[in-house]
This record gives sequence, C-alpha cells and structure tokens, in this order.
Amino acid sequence: MPKSVLLSDGLADKYAGLLKCPICHNSMALINKKSLICRDKHCFDLAKQGYVNLLSHGIKTKYNKQLFEARKLLAQSGFFEPLNQLLCTLIGNLMNNSEGKAQGPSLNIVDAGCGEGSHLATIQQKLLQSRGIQPLGVGMDLAKEGIQMAARDYGSILWCVADLAQCPFGDQQFNVLLNILSPANYSEFARILTDDGLIIKVVPEKDYLKELREILYKETAKQDYSNAKTRELFENHLQLCKLVPLRYSVTLDQPLIGNLVQMTPLTWGAEETRIAKVLKLESLEITIDLTIMVGQKREERS
Repeated sequence: MPKSVLLSDGLADKYAGLLKCPICHNSMALINKKSLICRDKHCFDLAKQGYVNLLSHGIKTKYNKQLFEARKLLAQSGFFEPLNQLLCTLIGNLMNNSEGKAQGPSLNIVDAGCGEGSHLATIQQKLLQSRGIQPLGVGMDLAKEGIQMAARDYGSILWCVADLAQCPFGDQQFNVLLNILSPANYSEFARILTDDGLIIKVVPEKDYLKELREILYKETAKQDYSNAKTRELFENHLQLCKLVPLRYSVTLDQPLIGNLVQMTPLTWGAEETRIAKVLKLESLEITIDLTIMVGQKREERS
C-alpha cells in the first residue's frame, strides 16, 4: 500500500498547512502522525488507508465502489489518455506567469471532485516526466469509496473526503484547480485559489457518449444534451481565459463496455431493457466530446 503523504517525512507540515477545520475554519496540525487537530480541538483521524475524512457529518452519494472500480479500469485502458495529456500540457504552459517567471516546485494543484484519483495521479506523473517537478497534489471528493481507492493506489497525493460547499482548505492555497466532469462551487473555488491561479473545468459537449445516449434514450427528452447552463454559470462567476475543444473516439470491447455502463451516471435513469441491449454488444465506438474551460478569478472592483 502506498504511504500517505501526511506520513511522509518533510511533507506532513506542508500538506497539513493547506488545510483548515471544516467546522470552525481554524488551521490544523498533524498530531502523532494519526490525527489532524485544530486549536478548538476538532479532531479528524487519518484512516489506515492513508486518507482523511473532513466531513463534519456523513453524506450519502450514489457513487459506489463498483462505479469507481469501473472508472479506474476504463482509465487504465486509455479511455481518458488524450484528456489527461491535454490537461498536462495546459498546466505545463500555465506554469509560467505573464512575466515568464516559472512557478516551479511551488505549484499546488487540487482536483475538486477527483473520484478514484486517476486523473490527478496521471497528470502529476506526466508533469514530473515532462517538467521535472512534482506538484503538490490534493484530491477531494464527497464519495468516500472513491477516496479510499485513490489513497490505496496513489500515495504521492493527499486524498480528502470533503464537501465542495465547505472546502477544507485555507484561503489562496492552490495555483490550479481541476474540476473534471464534476459539480462546482465557484465561491469556494475562488476562495482557495491564488489571485493569479487558474480554474480548469472539463465539461461534456453535445456528442459526449452520444452512441450510448442514443441506445439508452432514443426518442426521449434525454437523447439530446446541452451544457449551455453549465458554461453560463462558469462565465457568470469567473473571467473566461480560453476554451479548448477536445474530441476523439474510442472503440470498446467487452468487458470495457460493461465498465462504461457501470461508471457513467448516464445509465441511472435508463430502462433495464436498454441497458441490457448495450451490455450485449461485442464492440462499441464511443465519442468523447469535451470542452476545457480555463478561467481566473474576477478582479475585485473598488
């Protein structure tokens, strides 16, 4: 099992310094390499798997262990490789500020809605290989099952069970915030981002998984998809810097078709007979149609 970054020599204080208590909002310290405690004595124990649960109360989600296992297998097959490579390239290019000064090893990245962690872990590894630096990585998700899996498989990142509405981090702690096919909370995102930091949000376009959507929802209201409201919300809260389209296709065979059905919420409202039809296919070409939105905090007006 990978060693938690909170237990790694030289990193514990730096990672703990990013965090704040989700209850009283005070800073926290790692005590005896097993608990995070704030000055008001709110205590959050480090799980034996190497993650920390920073929820003030339990929250149930529809994202279960089977979904995250399926997503990880798809990721390992290369399903998201073009996306991860493009995100790595964008972050690498953004590591130089407008004056051309490298942010370098101080680069802090948080993946808000990280799931089972494969996106952030892959990007961190690619940046190490291409730039020679390993960003300080933090992944957070509301689903404990995903965070448990991430902590089990990727020990070079701090994994937190946490709520986007109450991000357990201090102000202006991150240079880059990733939000990949996940809900957002822009007021909290702006708070934890540095003034010159960047939010990189990945949103589906109308043809994302269109082949699956056509089978599951043909001749229904769900057959067509629009991200107009998601994009409008982003632009209402942030200064849009750039839009980067990404479109490619992947041919899936069994059992990866089953993994796709298991991992996407698109199947949650579908009829069982239509899901069964997908699962009987021997091969399925899937379209990945995405837009990467890059934004910054708006300048405060006096």
